[in-house]
Amino acid sequence: MSDEVLPIGIDATTGRPLSGIDDATVARLAGKELPDEERRAADKRLGPALNEFGATNETDVRNLAEAGWGVIFAANEDSAPLKEALAPLLAKRKEDAGELFKVFEGADGVRPGESAEAWLARRQLGLDTVDPQLGVPFYLLIVASPEAILMTFQYTLDIFWAVGRIHFDRREDYAAYAQSVVDYECAARPQQQRKRAVLFATEHPFDAATTMLARDVARPFVEGSGTLKPLGKRQRFQVDPLIGDDATKARLTQILAGDEANPVPALLFSGTHGMAFNADDPRQGGCQGALVCQDWEGFGSIADKHWFSAADLPSRARLDGMIHFLFACYGGGWEKFDTFRDGPGGKARQIAESPGLAKLPTGMLARGALAVLAHVDRAWAYSFKTAAGHTQSTGMRDVLTSVMQGFRIGHATDQFNMKWAALAVPLADALRDFDKTKTPDRELARRWIARDDARNYMIPGDPAVRLRVEEMVDSA
Repeated sequence: MSDEVLPIGIDATTGRPLSGIDDATVARLAGKELPDEERRAADKRLGPALNEFGATNETDVRNLAEAGWGVIFAANEDSAPLKEALAPLLAKRKEDAGELFKVFEGADGVRPGESAEAWLARRQLGLDTVDPQLGVPFYLLIVASPEAILMTFQYTLDIFWAVGRIHFDRREDYAAYAQSVVDYECAARPQQQRKRAVLFATEHPFDAATTMLARDVARPFVEGSGTLKPLGKRQRFQVDPLIGDDATKARLTQILAGDEANPVPALLFSGTHGMAFNADDPRQGGCQGALVCQDWEGFGSIADKHWFSAADLPSRARLDGMIHFLFACYGGGWEKFDTFRDGPGGKARQIAESPGLAKLPTGMLARGALAVLAHVDRAWAYSFKTAAGHTQSTGMRDVLTSVMQGFRIGHATDQFNMKWAALAVPLADALRDFDKTKTPDRELARRWIARDDARNYMIPGDPAVRLRVEEMVDSA
């Protein structure tokens, strides 16, 4: 298997890496077509009239009074209890955004199975450059399960808008998250006094994926590479590396527990395998996407002592003011059917009873984290590799750098949307009947996976949150 098609995940049943591109996948993807709304969105996203952030050039997306902020509920669900729980955050965002604060609920919410394009059409809008004055603010927070509002709705809307999502099992977690965001933004000083980040990356000598991730991403970020300075150097962030032997479950637990001498970092980047469980495994709901740590001993078996899940979050943990970039398979959640593979008979392989959000990021939000950036379904090495297999981690680095500069998280992650659009257009062209004979099926499959890999990033949390870096003490 070549480097660029490695998924970053471990099968809980076999204790082996998740499979990559096989013949069934090639056959399915080579004959697939892009949905019309996604093709149109990709064409517009790359249009010369657009700036790189999706909003009009007249909109300052750093300023909520210009960019606006809105919350989206499912049309067929009672939003009143959730609005009550989120009251502190809604009041703060109404104060921030003024007339551009919107609540989409009831008839204005998202109908069952509704696409982003259809929802926008009901507002006389399309997938195009965002003008918040036309009724849909730039920053949008979905408050619903992925069953009530589809993941594809979020992916597509996020091409132009900045979209996040929260969904908790307990009403008190909505209230805890809302209050923690408001407390962070309104405190006299941010909880993190220093500009500090932690980089956590496993490196198993028996495993090609983590060896490659450490070699091509983690170490160059820490040490610098070519003309690039170490990550955070220009932003005067201290970056503490936990790579290879240091990336243990105990060290990650210690980092997230924090104490007076070493509070939780403002920014955490983790790059490692995510756990994958079968649909009939009772551990799937709680542990899917859990982070495999350096404690894992080798292929063939894996146990809960080797991974870090929501259940492992320290009871005393207060992650107030932290943003986490979580790179792993299923780190953000999963669909009911696998995005990338077929099952027997060419039918989509069911991987869960229903789509779901991973418990680790939602557990972090309930303990005060501002937001998490994570991946739905399998995450692939395409995030830091070109189609030709060359290392290119500038997109990941740019996202981290933007967070360190104090950009709002939904704004900082736009690099992935640009990559998605850039991959979608040539893929659609290659899929045209007159061109299919020119592009081998395996190459078409790789293009599909690279495109979906860029598309499947999501933000658990409010997309308008940001680090208060201007008030932190320089560390480097």
